[in-house]
Amino acid sequence: KSLEDYLEKKRQQFPRFYFISSDDLLEILGQAKDPMNVQPHFKGMFEGIKKLEMHAPGEDGRRAYGATAMHSPDGETIPFNDEVTTDGRPEEWLNSVETAMYAATKKSLYATLEHSKGMKKEKWVKEYPGQCIISAGCVVWTTECEKALSDPDAAKKAIRTLKKKWVSYLSKIVTMTRSKLDKVNRKKVVALITIEVHARDSIDKLGKAGCTQVTDFEWVSQLRFYWDQTANDCVVKQVLSVFSYGYEYQGNNGRLVVTPLTDRCYMTLGAAMFTRRGGNPLGPAGTGKTETVKDFGKALARYVIVFNCSDGV
Repeated sequence: KSLEDYLEKKRQQFPRFYFISSDDLLEILGQAKDPMNVQPHFKGMFEGIKKLEMHAPGEDGRRAYGATAMHSPDGETIPFNDEVTTDGRPEEWLNSVETAMYAATKKSLYATLEHSKGMKKEKWVKEYPGQCIISAGCVVWTTECEKALSDPDAAKKAIRTLKKKWVSYLSKIVTMTRSKLDKVNRKKVVALITIEVHARDSIDKLGKAGCTQVTDFEWVSQLRFYWDQTANDCVVKQVLSVFSYGYEYQGNNGRLVVTPLTDRCYMTLGAAMFTRRGGNPLGPAGTGKTETVKDFGKALARYVIVFNCSDGV
């Protein structure tokens, strides 16, 4: 019992420990002297961190272990804004790693957004992390659509122009897939095309539904991304729900094709989450209920954990 209490105390200090088995947790706590031994367990606690860029004491006159960057399972690397000291108790420095992950993702999302205008698209996609490119792309798409809908009289024409612009942007990214790309960049481009095709379809839908205002339901019901200048934060809105972007680093783990049903699930689950309730996707096996929930998590950059319920849970 006292061992259980001890583990419970550690789990309260770093809540992600709740989602790894007691055996693994004991191993982490037992290896506290050498942070390198915690590396294999990152996958169980973080979606996008497979290992950290670690430096041992003694290298470049270091006093303690330090981490300077995170590597995702697919080979993408994001540097931390400041070095994280990974010394002492695991539950303490893992909290610092989590904070550093949020900060690094936020910084690179802001940088990606800043350079989305002036840079050549091909260079832009290659230079920034996949997750940030998709989210920044969504922010740009939201801004462009709202600009088109801002003048009720000219909205129909503006949406037609916007659709043409989006089609040419898509063909630019599609051309990239035919060039020589390394594994990381190819994954990035595939996920980006998946999301941007849905953006194009949404613009098409706005045109067909005859949307002329920012308040029309056809537009309000979309998952919309904004960069809030005053709060310096990314905000996601849908109908009445407002979410803050989670900055959970995902790596390039691919995205789902968004169908009208996916959109409806997002709307229902989003409304449930916003009003602090639960959602319950229902349907036959293998139709993508779990994947939809996970993809919604990716869109909001939240950590989604799936486990099978047993009577012990």
